[in-house]
Amino acid sequence: MALISKEKAVFHFLKFAGPSFIKLGQVLSTRPDLVGDSLSKTLAKFQDKVEPFSSKKAASILQKEFGSNLDEIFNEIDLKPVASASIAQVHQGVLKENGQKVAIKILRPDIAKTVSRDIRTLDLLIFFIRIFSKFLAKTLGDISALLKSVSNSELDLLLEASNASKIKENLKGLKGIYVPDVLWQHSSSKILVLEWLEGTAFSDSEEITKSKFDRKEIAKNLVISYFHQVYIDGFFHADMHPGNLILLKNGDIGLIDFGIVGKIDKRTRNCVAEILIAYLNKNYDQVAKLHISGNLVPKDINVDELAISCRKIGETIVGANVKDVSAAKLLASLLMMTKKYNVSTKPELLLLQKTALLVEGVGVILDPNLNMWDLSRPWVENWAKSNIGFDAKIKDFVIDFVDFLKNYQSNR
Repeated sequence: MALISKEKAVFHFLKFAGPSFIKLGQVLSTRPDLVGDSLSKTLAKFQDKVEPFSSKKAASILQKEFGSNLDEIFNEIDLKPVASASIAQVHQGVLKENGQKVAIKILRPDIAKTVSRDIRTLDLLIFFIRIFSKFLAKTLGDISALLKSVSNSELDLLLEASNASKIKENLKGLKGIYVPDVLWQHSSSKILVLEWLEGTAFSDSEEITKSKFDRKEIAKNLVISYFHQVYIDGFFHADMHPGNLILLKNGDIGLIDFGIVGKIDKRTRNCVAEILIAYLNKNYDQVAKLHISGNLVPKDINVDELAISCRKIGETIVGANVKDVSAAKLLASLLMMTKKYNVSTKPELLLLQKTALLVEGVGVILDPNLNMWDLSRPWVENWAKSNIGFDAKIKDFVIDFVDFLKNYQSNR
């Protein structure tokens, strides 16, 4: 009897353990630093391929949420879901008032109780494991904390609606990107109603490659939207896998599923942007110094050694086509540096890195010769003039000082 790999064994265990464990698998796929690159890739297969709950339960939930208004609001609802994930599933509906197609996202029955129970089970497991291995207990503790954080945001669909609304507002006017409208009047914590987007999911790579639109331009729009979300807004869609991106009929990219978002403060994103610019310019001494000044590594790190490690990583990605760069080797190098120099593993930075890899992966579907770094260079350098140049830093200092004085006066 053939043995299966440990990655497949973990995948199948989580798959059959229940919906919250599938969510755990999705969460772990964003943490290659905790589970390794190979398992991270395997767990990334948990997208929208979870066994749906029954049409009868879906109808019951809809009836309970909308009551007697259900037939007045919707002309029809397809009780067969178009997508089913660990926390919720999506149905197509048509509004009665104007015939508009909508996506209706419904939380799984009793999912909050299930997730809460499974987190308690994991925490109990951590308690006993700590007796034998503090390192393993800490690793599982990080996993548990991440699961709690993600679950809290995904178990309230009004919070997801707020995420969608904010990203739509932030990306207003940005070329080639579209975020669906939230129908707030029909949404609740258990039901989210959004504008329906017609098009082809990027997970259907065969159809995407047949597109009549300029695929290089679409890839560029996707990359720029990522940098815009991260560096201008500090608030970004952190689950941009192919199933959550739709090529619309006008050639724009539609974003869906806003349950997981990343938030990064201005000081940190400025630091990350300066590191990126230094990488693009192959100034590895500056990259190393920025890691230290940004508190991403301990202050007593040897700068010259760190610069060599940064060079090893930088030379594999800057000026090379994505198709010539091994993502596995890149991740291995980053994680090796993390272990060697105790590089900060802040969740927001890991989400940032993971999202960049997802965007890069979708970009390659569109353009096999995609060079994400060349696409980003003009945009990032132009952004830097207004945000991390000398004048910008003086302006930030003045604003921070004024805020300090206001807080000081109000607390006297």
